[in-house]
Amino acid sequence: MSKERLVTGIRATGNLHIGNYYGAMKGIIELQEKYHAYYFIADIHALTTHPNPKDLKKKVLEVAKDYLAVGLDPEKSIFYVQSSIAEEVAELHTYLSMVMPLGDLMRCPTFKEKAKKHPDNINYGLVGYPVLMAADILIHQGSLIPVGEDQLVHLEIARKIVRRFNQLYGEIFPEPQPVIENAVRIPSLTGKGKMSKSDETASYIGLEEDTLMIERKVKKAYSDPTRIYKHQPGHPTVEGCNVYHLHTFFTSESERKEIIAACQGATIGCVQCKKSLSESIDVLLQPIREKREQISEDYLHDVLLYGKRKAKESAQEVISEVRKAIGLRMI
Repeated sequence: MSKERLVTGIRATGNLHIGNYYGAMKGIIELQEKYHAYYFIADIHALTTHPNPKDLKKKVLEVAKDYLAVGLDPEKSIFYVQSSIAEEVAELHTYLSMVMPLGDLMRCPTFKEKAKKHPDNINYGLVGYPVLMAADILIHQGSLIPVGEDQLVHLEIARKIVRRFNQLYGEIFPEPQPVIENAVRIPSLTGKGKMSKSDETASYIGLEEDTLMIERKVKKAYSDPTRIYKHQPGHPTVEGCNVYHLHTFFTSESERKEIIAACQGATIGCVQCKKSLSESIDVLLQPIREKREQISEDYLHDVLLYGKRKAKESAQEVISEVRKAIGLRMI
């Protein structure tokens, strides 16, 4: 029995950070063993915010390095840049848009949120983002999609598109199912929401950052708002202290127990607690940094070219089947 097809991508819009690692990248090794996995860098999606072309190219390569550094094996999965199969994805996106009501897209919570945040940049690409996401998935007939909670609404739109398309043209696509077992929300250093690469760099720890930078950023992290002086007992809980919340992801249980006792007993202050957190994060990132530094541009180019060929082969098979079902290209 052949493995199920899993498809997942990440936008090339900024440096990847420890939130991305825990939320989308940590399970890569396990997933590429278990499924027929497609990993792509979504550079077309990034165009909704009009990035500088030179910056976009650079970010694509940086994201590729990060994926390889955390354990993606291009021999076990198909790793490519979204625009490498732009012809097939854009064509499928057009066909899928024909069965997707505009009203449903405009009622999408993420669209309304972005339109409110950027009222001067409400373009079709922003409205049609979920349709392009559906094309990314269905161009490989993906059936499993790792997603965070914020992307579940987009996946539901993809599922709706599949049902409508299949009803019109036959059972061409599987209805994609979410894989949310690895969905983790790492809190921002600012204490406001989760880490996001679209926020200011002081709010997250990048995968490439060195020991000194990690220490500097964590030192400024939002902690227990009720603890002003060291002699005051702290509140080392997920709800009571943002720094302790971060410890729950990066620090061992035995060390956390010591931190809880020392904080509640006021024998350590926030400075010492933050130093311990920065050390825990550095231990996680050190092997990733070392592997990242070993990846040459030539190797990166070869990997992405190999991935392009494999992704192109899969995409062309699917788009050919779709054209035939719709009744296009008879000659």
